[in-house]
Amino acid sequence: MYTLKLQQKIIGLGVFMSVVLLPVSAFADQTSELHIAANGIFSAKNMVVMQKSGTSNFFTRVNWPKSFVRVTVLAHKDTVVVKEHGELSSTGDVREGDTVDVEGTLSPGDGTLVINATRITDHLLLQQSQTLSGMVSSADGGAGSFMLANKTFGTTTIMVPGSVTIQKGARSIGVRDLSAGDQILTTSGVYDYSTNTLTATAVSVYQDQSIFVGRNFEGVLKSVSGTTLPATLTVAVASTTYTVYLPANAPVMKANRAATSLARYQIGDTVRFFGAIRKTNLGEIDAILVRDMAF
Repeated sequence: MYTLKLQQKIIGLGVFMSVVLLPVSAFADQTSELHIAANGIFSAKNMVVMQKSGTSNFFTRVNWPKSFVRVTVLAHKDTVVVKEHGELSSTGDVREGDTVDVEGTLSPGDGTLVINATRITDHLLLQQSQTLSGMVSSADGGAGSFMLANKTFGTTTIMVPGSVTIQKGARSIGVRDLSAGDQILTTSGVYDYSTNTLTATAVSVYQDQSIFVGRNFEGVLKSVSGTTLPATLTVAVASTTYTVYLPANAPVMKANRAATSLARYQIGDTVRFFGAIRKTNLGEIDAILVRDMAF
C-alpha cells in the first residue's frame, strides 16, 4: 500500500510542484519521485525504461500502484550517463527494463512529457572498472579463480580468464601457482557489485627478491649433460629439483676444493654449488662453481 504525497513550494515568483510516491510499508520495493520546477527543470527517480528508440531516445514510465506517467527521455551528445556506483557510461549501455534517474529540462510541447536529459543514472548498470589489492585466502586452479581478502569489499572472488597472465616478479604464473597468504599488489578488471566478483584483466603478485640472492646449495646429483663445460646438472635439493647451469669458466672441484673433471662426478653423489635462482624460473640456477662431496 502506498500514500501519494503532493508538495507545493514557492520558489522566487514561481511554483515548484513535486509528486512523491511514498511507501507505507517498510517492505515496499521502491519509491518513485517526479519533480518539475516552474522554470521547466525536471528530475525523476526510479523511472522504468519501457522501450528504446536507437541508442539515445527512451520511452519510460513513472509508476504508481494504479497509474503511471509516460515520459519520453531524449539524450544528446552532452548527456552524462553514469552507472549505479558512479562510473561514466553511455546511452548504449542503458537497457529496456532498467531503472533510471533522470535530470533535464522540459521540451516544448502539449500533452506529453518530453525531457531533454542532462544526466541519466542507471541503477542496473552494476559492473564497472575496479582495482583491488589484498591477500589470497584460497585459490582454485580448476575454476581459474581465487578469493581475495581486501579492504574495499571484504572478500572478493577474482576470476582470471585463460587469456590473462598473473605476473609475479619477472615470471608469468597461473592460478594454480597461487597459495593462501600470497600478497596481491594489484588486480584490475570489471567488478560486478551484484555478485562481488571481479573478472581480472591484470594481476600482479608480490615476489620476495631475497630468494634470488646467490648462496650455497647442496643436494643429490641426478644427471649431468656432459663431461666438459659449459654443462647442465640436475640436482635434487631437499624437495626441489633444480636445473643448474655451469658456465665455461666455472671451477669443478673435489670435496677438498682441488680441481677435477665432471667425468668423475657420479649420479647419486652429493654436490655443493654456489649460485642464484633465476628470476624468470624458480627451478633454474646459474652457478659459478661446483664441488663433489663424495671424493
